[in-house]
Amino acid sequence: MTRIQHAVRCLRQRRGVAHLSTALLAAGALAGSLAGGDGPATASAAGAAAAPACPRWSVVRPPNPALALNDLFGVAVLSGRNIWAVGDDAAANNAGAPYKSLIEHWNGKTWKQVPSPNPGIGSTYLTSVTAVSPSNIWAAGDYSTQSGDFASNKTLVLHWNGRTWKQVKTPSPGSFANDLNTVRQVSANNIWAVGDDAGSNFHDRSLIMHWNGRAWTTVRSPNPGKLNDSLSGIAVVSAKSIWTTEGYSNSSSTPGTSAIVHWNGRNWSKAAAAPSGSDLSDVTASSTSNVWAVGGDKKGLSMALHWNGRAWKRVPTPNIQPGKLINSLESVTAVSPTSAWAVGVAQNVFSVFEGTAVEMHWNGRNWSMMKSPAPGANSALFGIQATSAVSPWAVGEYGSSNTVQRTLVFRCR
Repeated sequence: MTRIQHAVRCLRQRRGVAHLSTALLAAGALAGSLAGGDGPATASAAGAAAAPACPRWSVVRPPNPALALNDLFGVAVLSGRNIWAVGDDAAANNAGAPYKSLIEHWNGKTWKQVPSPNPGIGSTYLTSVTAVSPSNIWAAGDYSTQSGDFASNKTLVLHWNGRTWKQVKTPSPGSFANDLNTVRQVSANNIWAVGDDAGSNFHDRSLIMHWNGRAWTTVRSPNPGKLNDSLSGIAVVSAKSIWTTEGYSNSSSTPGTSAIVHWNGRNWSKAAAAPSGSDLSDVTASSTSNVWAVGGDKKGLSMALHWNGRAWKRVPTPNIQPGKLINSLESVTAVSPTSAWAVGVAQNVFSVFEGTAVEMHWNGRNWSMMKSPAPGANSALFGIQATSAVSPWAVGEYGSSNTVQRTLVFRCR
């Protein structure tokens, strides 16, 4: 998630102090920049709609088990009749109300909720899901062993064996906070998860974990920030070429920025610096020379960076009401050099609970805005995935206010 959406989730989920202060600082800095009249950067174009591989999006209504808050953050596509989505829900929107894990499955006709573990007495959050096969699926997030506001939390990994979801033991190196933001597979015995952890000083450090077929272990990761570091998004090219994005900050008084991190088969290292003040949220790859990273820049404009096998370069992206709304891309998926999709939100800078879902398509020449359905007020999309055989599915939330949120699923066809 980008900083604005992280601020929303911190406020609603009452997460750790370090997460919340960093996110709100960034949101305030953006608000000041936009209110000051900064115009859109040349990298941000209005973008006339082009004809994508799938011409239009439609809303597919998934279950909403909770009366108050229901969110979907990650999606995994196996086939047109086998799709998984994960998130969380809460029965009430008040201080101390616990969130529960939410897993839903599409069988080709309907979405249905599937029972999932909630190992702690506090809240449980799921942020990402990846599928190796129909009987080998992984979901990641975190859970709290304590109740109440700002409770400490541990990493959480769940596994689907074709019949049930079960918790798998994972390390939690931080004494206070441990979060997993993304999980992706190379193979059944080679799976990666990234996020962050924090000790008693509430300063986040990057966290990378690996599954070797027997156990999850931590792997050394870069921490370029002097104050906070966090990883999100994973793009697998091969076992010796994997990308992730890192957000970091050096001071509590200045907004953070982003970097792109790469695994070469031996170690993780910082591969490139994103534009100053940027906030990258996700990364995807269809080949060694076609990798996309997306997020937002310091002026509140959507941002896409492309790797052509030699260098990273910013590619223009369209925006909704640039200069008035904060545009951020939350997730991206690519199936070829001429077909990729990105989703996110155009956020009201003065109200983090008011936004409009955004969907874009890359046709090999430019990014263009796609026509969006109108699922309801305050909509946002946080996850998207497509395959060479299946057009993209995107997940998120919508609702009238922070007190009532409903799961959201878009299907492109």
